[in-house]
Amino acid sequence: MSLSVYLFAVGWPLAMAAALLVAPARPILWRMMPLAALPALLLGLLGPGPQLVRGDWFVLGLTMGLDQTSRLFVIFTSVLWIAASSAARHWMRDDPRATGFGVMFLMAMSGNLGLILSKDAMAFYGAFALMSFASYGLVVHARDAGAKAAARLYIGFVVIGELILFSGLVLAATQSGSILLADMRGAELSGLAVALLLVGFGIKLGVMPLHFWLPPAHGAAPVPASAVLSGAMIKAGLFGILSAVPLGVVSYSDHGTVVMAAGMITIFAALLLGVQQDSAKPVLGFSSVSQMGIIALGLGAGLMTPAAWPAIAPVLVFLAAHHGLSKGALFLGVGAWAAQTGRAGRVAVTLAMLAPALVLAGLPFSSGALGKEALKSALAAGSEVWLPWLILALTLSGVATTLLMARALAALWLHPPKAPPARPEALALPFLGLAGGAVALPVIWPLLHSGMAAPVLDAYSGALWPVALGTGIALATAITAYAQQIGPAAFVALLLAPGRAVTDRMESWWAAKRRAARRVGLAVPRRLEAVGQSWRLGQTAIAGLIAAVLLVEATSSLRPTQIKTPAVLLDPTGQETELDLPDLETDTEIEETEALEDDLAE
Repeated sequence: MSLSVYLFAVGWPLAMAAALLVAPARPILWRMMPLAALPALLLGLLGPGPQLVRGDWFVLGLTMGLDQTSRLFVIFTSVLWIAASSAARHWMRDDPRATGFGVMFLMAMSGNLGLILSKDAMAFYGAFALMSFASYGLVVHARDAGAKAAARLYIGFVVIGELILFSGLVLAATQSGSILLADMRGAELSGLAVALLLVGFGIKLGVMPLHFWLPPAHGAAPVPASAVLSGAMIKAGLFGILSAVPLGVVSYSDHGTVVMAAGMITIFAALLLGVQQDSAKPVLGFSSVSQMGIIALGLGAGLMTPAAWPAIAPVLVFLAAHHGLSKGALFLGVGAWAAQTGRAGRVAVTLAMLAPALVLAGLPFSSGALGKEALKSALAAGSEVWLPWLILALTLSGVATTLLMARALAALWLHPPKAPPARPEALALPFLGLAGGAVALPVIWPLLHSGMAAPVLDAYSGALWPVALGTGIALATAITAYAQQIGPAAFVALLLAPGRAVTDRMESWWAAKRRAARRVGLAVPRRLEAVGQSWRLGQTAIAGLIAAVLLVEATSSLRPTQIKTPAVLLDPTGQETELDLPDLETDTEIEETEALEDDLAE
C-alpha cells in the first residue's frame, strides 16, 4: 500500500476543513461531515498487516504505517469521530459560529488520526500539535466567560506540554540515533528523556497533577467536541507513551513509582472533586481523569518491571477503547438528553445512559470489569510490593466510578444542560450507536485482533459488589441530602406516608363495605315487600293458608282411627294390673271406655 493512501486518510478532513470556508459548499460539507473519518476507519479495517511506508520527498522523510497497536487505535478513534461528527452537524445547525467550529473540528480530527498513523517523530509531533491547538477553538467556541477561562487554562497547558514533549522527542531521537518512533522505543533512553516524554504525554492524558485543564475544557466545549476530547484525544497521550517510551526494555523504577503513585491518587482524588460539580459534563470530565489513573497504574508497573510489559500492553489498549466508547457515548447522551422536549423522552435517555455508565463502572462481564481483571492478572508479573495496593486500587475504582456516574446522571435532572436546536432523534442515534459499541466491545474485540484480545478473554468476569456498594452509597447520600433539604420532620412524615396511605385505604374500604351491608339490610325487606305486593301475596296468602288448614282437617276426619291404650288397674296391693280392652273403632266406644276407666279408678 502506497503512502498516498495514508495521506488521504489524514488529509481528507483537512481538505474538508478548507472547503468549509467556501460559503456555497457549506451545506453539502456539513452533510458529509460523518464521512470525514471514514477513510481512516477503512484503512484500519482493511489495510495490510504491519507496514511502514516512507516518503523521501518530505523534509527529513515521512514515515507512516500500521502495526497491531495503531490499527486498533485508529479503528475506535475513527468510530468516535464519526459518531461525534453525526451529532455535530445537527448540534451546529443554527449556530452563528458553526463554520469556525467545523473547521477546528476537522483539523483536530486530522491531527488525531495523523499521529496514530505517523511512525517518525517529526510527523507525530506535527499531528499532535495540530490536534492540540485546533482543540482550542472547540473549547472557546461559546465565547462566554466560562469558555474563555477554560480555553486560557487549556492553551496554557498545551503550550507547556508541547515544549516539554518537543524537548523529550529531540533528546530521545539524539540518544537513539533515529527519528523513527520504533527505534526510540527499542533504545535505552536516559531517565531525563523518559521523564520529559512522560510529562509531555501525561498532560494530554490528564493524570494528576497535570489534569487541571481537562474538566473545565470538557464542560465548556459543545457536546460533540467533549465526546472526542475525552473519548479520543486524551488517548493520544497514552498512544504516544506506547509509541516512544522504551517500555519493556529498560527498568525505570523511580519513574514507575511516581507514575503508579500518581495513578492511585488520581483515581480517588478525581472522585472527591467530581462529586462537588453541579453540571454533568464536568463530572464526566473528572471521571475521565479517574479512568486515566487506572491507565497510569499499568504504565507505572511496566516502567518498573519490564518483564510484565508484554502482558500489560494489550490490556491498556483494550482499556483505552473501552473508555473511549463508553465516555464518548455518555457525553453524546448528555446532548441527547438535553434535546428531549418531554419528560418521557428524558427518562428513556437516562435509562439508556445507564448502559455505558455501568460498563464504565465495571459491571460483571462488561468491558470495564474484564479490562480491570485482566490488568490485575498482568500486574501479578510485576512488583510484589506494589501488587496488593494496585489490586486494591483497581477494585475500589469501581466504587469511585459508580459514584461519579450517579452524580452525573443526577446532575442532568438537577441542573439541566442547555438544549440544542437539533431534533431529538438526530442526537439519539449517534449516542445509541456508541453505547451499543461499548456494550458489545468484549464480543467485537476478538474479531479485530485475536492475539491482543487473549488476555481479556481469559480474565475473570469481575465482582458485582463494588458497583453495588457505590450504588448504595449514592442512594444513601441522595436520601440524606434530601432529608436535610426538606427537614427531619417532613422527611419522617414522608417515610410514614405510604403506611398511612395504606391504612387510610383499608379504613375507607371497610367503611364502604359496612355502608354496603347496611344498604343491603335495609333494601332486602323492602324488596321482599315489593315482590309480595307485586305478586298480591298479602290477603291472598292468608286466605290460602286458612284454606290449606281446613283441607288438612277435612282429610284427617275422613280417615278411620285406631287407638290402642292399655288399661291399668291398681289392685289393693298397689301393683298395676293391665286390662285387656277391645280395640275402639268409633268415637262412641272411646267415650264408653273412658267412663269405665273413671269407675275403676274410684
